[in-house]
Formats: sequence, C-alpha cells, structure tokens
Amino acid sequence: MDNKSYIAVTLILLMTFVLATGIKANGRSSRIPDITGEYYKQIESEYLSDVRDRLNDNGFSNAGLSLTKQVNEDGGLDYILSVHHRRIDRMDETQRAELADMLTENDIAVDGRKTSMAVRYIEY
Repeated sequence: MDNKSYIAVTLILLMTFVLATGIKANGRSSRIPDITGEYYKQIESEYLSDVRDRLNDNGFSNAGLSLTKQVNEDGGLDYILSVHHRRIDRMDETQRAELADMLTENDIAVDGRKTSMAVRYIEY
C-alpha cells in the first residue's frame, strides 16, 4: 500500500470513529435528563413543601423527610420519599399504607415524564 492510500484509509477510519462516537453521545443525551438542574430542584422542593404541609395537618409535625431519585433507562424518574416520625413507628401496616397513599396522591410532574413515587418509613 502506498503512502497516499495509507493516509486516506486512516482518515476515513478516524472520521468514522468520530462520527459514530458523536452520534451515540447525542442520542443518549436526549433520552436522559439532567436531574441536577435548578428546574428539578425547584419542583422537588415544592413537592416536599406540600408533603410537609400535609404531614403537619395530620399531626406529624417536625417529621424528617428526604427525597431521592433515579433515572430509568426510558427516561422516567423513580422517586423514594423517606419519612420518619415517632408516631409512625406505632402505626400498623394498614395505617402506614393509608398515610403513604395520602402522601403520594400528588405525584411530581416533570415535563410530562413518567414518574413513580415510593414511600419508605425510617424507624427510630
């Protein structure tokens, strides 16, 4: 193989690699949202404020709350709401399920993306 053919083949392979890598990166970025942005923080903060108000209205003042999220491979968001309060420790499973239903009746709405919410109770 002469020098010109070697350079041409090398450039073609290099351009193929660059284009294939760019297409893969661009395809992935459109499916997976940036979950660290201010937009998501604002929505999640409003949701936690709403949950805290509902807990306070039902006698669970000063409950500890945390919210974690994970992005599914289809771009949906799975949230876990962790709640702890001494009064919850004394509740039976039926009462805990009713409380979880009340806390998750308003899901987080994020740009029409499918979200799921699970409640986890942390015991003392």
